[in-house]
Amino acid sequence: MGGHGSAGFGKKRKPQEVWSDWQAADEAGDAGWAEALASELLQLTPQSYFSWFQAGLLSKARRNWPESAERNARALEHFTPQDAEAFDGANPAAWNLGIAATALGDWATARRAWVAYGFDSFGAETGIIDVDCGLAPVRLNPDQPSLPHQAPPTSGTAEVVWCWRRSPAHAVISSVPLPESGHRFRDAILHDGEPKGSRLLGDQEVSVFDELERLDESGLPTWHAQVSGAGSDDLEALSDLFGPRGRGVDDWSGIRLMCSACSHGAPRDDHDHAPANSEATRLGLAGHESLLGEVMEAWLDSMPGIEVHNLELLG
Repeated sequence: MGGHGSAGFGKKRKPQEVWSDWQAADEAGDAGWAEALASELLQLTPQSYFSWFQAGLLSKARRNWPESAERNARALEHFTPQDAEAFDGANPAAWNLGIAATALGDWATARRAWVAYGFDSFGAETGIIDVDCGLAPVRLNPDQPSLPHQAPPTSGTAEVVWCWRRSPAHAVISSVPLPESGHRFRDAILHDGEPKGSRLLGDQEVSVFDELERLDESGLPTWHAQVSGAGSDDLEALSDLFGPRGRGVDDWSGIRLMCSACSHGAPRDDHDHAPANSEATRLGLAGHESLLGEVMEAWLDSMPGIEVHNLELLG
């Protein structure tokens, strides 16, 4: 326990003392001590929503999904009108239960959690949750923790990508991520519900959510191509060819490498994050080689004057 021994065990302490020590453990980054104090607080206050919710947050931070689900489910049992008032009527333990249940593939519990949070439509059906919740940007491999002792995914470098949200807690990547991210087009991602910055979708500002874990890998290879002579209408035509085949294409020439402050907030006009200039258009492509070649050939046949200088497999 980080050299703290078993302070407090052997005599019954006040919950406020234990919580104070727990906060000190958070500040010290001592996860072992925090876990021991969470257990002590739950023994002292087994009927407390606050205690179960905070313990559930710790389990969430450590990505211990079975424990997080159990603790947040217990929190739901002890949610009082006074607790609702403290959280403006919402029940954050219900949301965290939904996240943990989604990570575990326990769709019955996830549906119960979303209904408890106020999403009544999820109670009307059973089975896997896979509905159209719109587009949202998700930060892969978050570079800043949201919770003390958080163990974020570390598949590669941080990158914000667009995703199809399939439930309040998971999404499928609709962009072609850079290979440095360690992710691929159509990977399924578990994400948090707390906004961490924003991006523009047309003229609408939408929240960025942090990845918590990759749920499923698509296995689709990522390719890079340099193309000259292609305008925006040509690239849209290429995207139209890829889309119905379940494959992806992105204009990597337009990627903006933002500073951390802008990435975690709203991109600011007074910061220059313009993409690097290049005469050729850089495309990110996702798909298996046979289909990729077929689609590219059909596109080039219909678009005279466009040249592909190289087509390179990145992984």
